[in-house]
Amino acid sequence: MAEAQQSEGEEKKSKIPMKAIIIVASILILEGIGITTAFMIAGKPSPVQADPAALDAEALANQQVEELVVSDKFPNSKMGRTYLYDTEVYILLRRKHRDRVMNDMQNMNVRVSSEIATIFRSIDPLLLEEPTLATLRRQIKAKMDEMFGKDEQTGQPLVEEVLIRKCTRFRADY
Repeated sequence: MAEAQQSEGEEKKSKIPMKAIIIVASILILEGIGITTAFMIAGKPSPVQADPAALDAEALANQQVEELVVSDKFPNSKMGRTYLYDTEVYILLRRKHRDRVMNDMQNMNVRVSSEIATIFRSIDPLLLEEPTLATLRRQIKAKMDEMFGKDEQTGQPLVEEVLIRKCTRFRADY
């Protein structure tokens, strides 16, 4: 008798509810037909065409620009002989800060040139022989940050980087 009850319990558990499966399948088929019909009635989406001339104003304002700071010959006599360094110094800044920095540059042109000349006169000549001129660039950038200040909104320096295009040494005591 116990075996008969156990086999009845197994038959009840193993019986698949066909009615529920048919209802779920029919609902899924109806949903598929409904969605397909809705997309067919709506039609194709309109084609999208990008305007290459239109630039985002924020992206344009954040573009980096290079500006010439000074192009001159600076002396250094730390080795006992006077050498002239024919130099071009550029700064890298954001377009949105360009007008402000260039206006300040016009007002402080002599001061900027004087500060860079002071750096050249006081720097060790071995540092002027570095392949990347990293020490010279760092010292000039510190002066630029001091002169031009920082952005009020972000607190970042207006001058992002100092670039030295050329720094050619010549003997001046011939």
